[in-house]
Amino acid sequence: MAKQAIPNNILNRLTENETVEKSFHLKGCKVYATDKRLLRTEGRTIRDFDYAHISSIAYSSKRYWWLIVVGIVLMIIGVFVGSEARIALIIIGLILIIAGAIAKSEWVEANVVGVPNPVKFEGSRQELDSLLQVIRQRRIVKPVVGETETKVVDIAETIRKLAELRDEGILTQEEFEQKKKKLL
Repeated sequence: MAKQAIPNNILNRLTENETVEKSFHLKGCKVYATDKRLLRTEGRTIRDFDYAHISSIAYSSKRYWWLIVVGIVLMIIGVFVGSEARIALIIIGLILIIAGAIAKSEWVEANVVGVPNPVKFEGSRQELDSLLQVIRQRRIVKPVVGETETKVVDIAETIRKLAELRDEGILTQEEFEQKKKKLL
């Protein structure tokens, strides 16, 4: 990602050799995905979430069924009231039914180690799918070993994470077995 497109407050937070790979414009925040972590900005607040600390992530959505129900109730009431109010109630009921059928809230919730409540990212389906893909890819990548430091990979924990990805349908059984063999 071009450095000109990244705000200075994000650039100042990056560690040596860390690069921003992608940015997401979500509801109420911006998220920058680096090769090591997610940086979430809300106003002046910046929170970071290391990929290794994301224990689970899931996509969710909900429809506004209560709008449909209220619309149906108004239409039924409109059938039994006087002629002037009838048309208004039926039209309002129809508008609520259509709004309830169209309106949909979508979000991704990530459980992060050390954070008491799930972290919620709201936005368009396309942005959320892209964010999910980045997180899922980074969660299964082995940590980068620096020249001056050595990181010990906890094989059992990695296998548990791979099994979780297999159970979520992200990895096939064959992919799981191949990665497990490489680790062992």
